[in-house]
Amino acid sequence: MDWVKDFVIRHNLCPFAARPFAAGRVVAIELEATDEEDAFFQALAQVQSLITEQSEVETSLLVFPELLADFEVFLDFVHTFELALAEAGADAVVQLAHFHPAYRFAGVPADDPGNLTNRAPYPVLQLLRVDSVAAAVDHYPEVENIPERNVALLRSLYAKDGDTPG
Repeated sequence: MDWVKDFVIRHNLCPFAARPFAAGRVVAIELEATDEEDAFFQALAQVQSLITEQSEVETSLLVFPELLADFEVFLDFVHTFELALAEAGADAVVQLAHFHPAYRFAGVPADDPGNLTNRAPYPVLQLLRVDSVAAAVDHYPEVENIPERNVALLRSLYAKDGDTPG
């Protein structure tokens, strides 16, 4: 949660994060899975909980402190998880985003500060309610420019002295 507040919100990387965060509608859940299969089923249980529970939670950050440290393994996990959401029809209700300490965009050097847009202290799956995302996006001009703006911002902030967080 400190990463959300002190990095994501501070730099306005997600212009939709501050309001639900301040209202307590963002939760971080540490999944203490023992292996990838266990992590997969625990994450699916959290999707079901987000869908079925009548709560005010808009965003669940599923944190994997002990698993998925290898970035390629993490990407495979995310891909399989996205397929499972689509097959179950849950992707109509839950949108998935993901972050990793070693996140690296394809074709971009590992030390490029633009990679920081998707880096977090631990591997994280972010579950967002589709209806909440749609409502926020409807009131934001040029939402498609957010990723490019974020990369430019982080390059300008951290490329000067090479001192990148994380």
